[in-house]
Amino acid sequence: MYETFLENYINNLYNYQNQTKCLEQKNLFSKKDYYILLKPVIDLLQKYKDHPLEELRDILYQNSQLEEYLKDFFYTKEMAPGMVMCYETPKYSETIILGNKKEIIMTDKGDFVSKIEKMEENTIFDLASITKIFTSFSILLLEQRGNLSIYDEVIKYDPRFKNLKGITLFDLLTFQVPLKTTKRIDGVKSREEAEELLFSIEIDPFNDLKRPYTDMGAMILKYVIEKVSGVDYYSFLRDNILLPLQMEETYSKVPKEKEHRLASTNYDLKYYKDHISITKNPGGAVYDPKAQIMGQMEGNLSGHAGLFSTAKDMSHLANALLSEKIFSMKVLEKFSQNRTGRAYIEEGKAKYVQYFGMLCYTKYPHLYGTEVYHPLSGKTFASAGWTGTYFTVDPINQLSLFLGSNRSHNRVTFIDPSRVDERIKEENGKKMFPFEQGRKVDSSRFAFDRRAFVNPALALLLQNKMLEDFYKQFGEIEKKEKVKII
Repeated sequence: MYETFLENYINNLYNYQNQTKCLEQKNLFSKKDYYILLKPVIDLLQKYKDHPLEELRDILYQNSQLEEYLKDFFYTKEMAPGMVMCYETPKYSETIILGNKKEIIMTDKGDFVSKIEKMEENTIFDLASITKIFTSFSILLLEQRGNLSIYDEVIKYDPRFKNLKGITLFDLLTFQVPLKTTKRIDGVKSREEAEELLFSIEIDPFNDLKRPYTDMGAMILKYVIEKVSGVDYYSFLRDNILLPLQMEETYSKVPKEKEHRLASTNYDLKYYKDHISITKNPGGAVYDPKAQIMGQMEGNLSGHAGLFSTAKDMSHLANALLSEKIFSMKVLEKFSQNRTGRAYIEEGKAKYVQYFGMLCYTKYPHLYGTEVYHPLSGKTFASAGWTGTYFTVDPINQLSLFLGSNRSHNRVTFIDPSRVDERIKEENGKKMFPFEQGRKVDSSRFAFDRRAFVNPALALLLQNKMLEDFYKQFGEIEKKEKVKII
């Protein structure tokens, strides 16, 4: 019975991963790979036939070595001060908490002093670019209600974008057009000046779209949402998505009395060719400078960044998506469909353009560069933020994961290639960068390196899902929630 169940289960997962129209995204995980991943579940069931489900889950967790991966990443290599990670199957939710939400604070004089504050289950995180996926949700919700069509031109809804004639909402949702302003929006001094720049945005004729990712499309779509709905973007989001889903602690501006719960994103360093940039934001300010200039501190939410949220709220969002409370499965499939990824040759080498859906990531053909773990279904999509946040949803396998972190706090987050040789690698793998006040941890590769624990967490989810599905054959299973502090 066990082996038959395993064989059928692997066949289903293999078919699920190939539920994509893009050929390069198919067959990325072989049946042999699935066998290696899932055979330990069958071994466990055969060895401990009389053990309750909860004990089997604990054994899977210990065998996964996830805790060791997390300790290495956060405590040995110190890639970020801390994190809260929540990952869920239909019948199991586990939240892991470790490290610090603050290591230093900025005084009223602008100086930094040490102050350790531990991560908590209710820590509030700067979602950064995960905000974009809320923008795509909002646009598709308006389309679902018949208020707009994503295939209409932008200027139909907001004529202020006068240089975007012929450009559709779909083009902006799927990174189809390279956009440019005459100067950097985060370099101006007022919201009025920033909006003037944005309204005059135009197509960049010299961009080959080999790097299609941009903030600009989502920034424009925010104004479309406001024009169509008749209210400011955050109000629309709050009334139509956040409050109906009980996401009561997802904010554009965090209330003053809750600012002490924020995971700090202050005091990160960027090493450019000829200077060092240091982030010095007041408490409650979003990390992203464009979101700041657009008025985040006054509650004016931009379309590309600016939301704050908790692991609990993001869990509510994931569950609502998986249970089709917001969109049908047919609409969700629009997010996971590749719109940009393609192979090309450069300097005699085969390369890929990044694979995006609707303001989110889809599977990338190489495991080292993917934001979507290959064993998950072809309908999976993901979103990630500069501050250290990550969110992924698999509608077919009914799995989700949210990572809240603060890697842009008291860390080096960018290093120009010309300065990489200044980096110091310690014996334990921790990377440091010299600084006038000592040395700072290099977390510039955080987005790539976090796969060292995110992928094992997702692998553990798949094992737990299989365990649940086996047990379902013998009766109903109650949902369990667990919190671990490491």
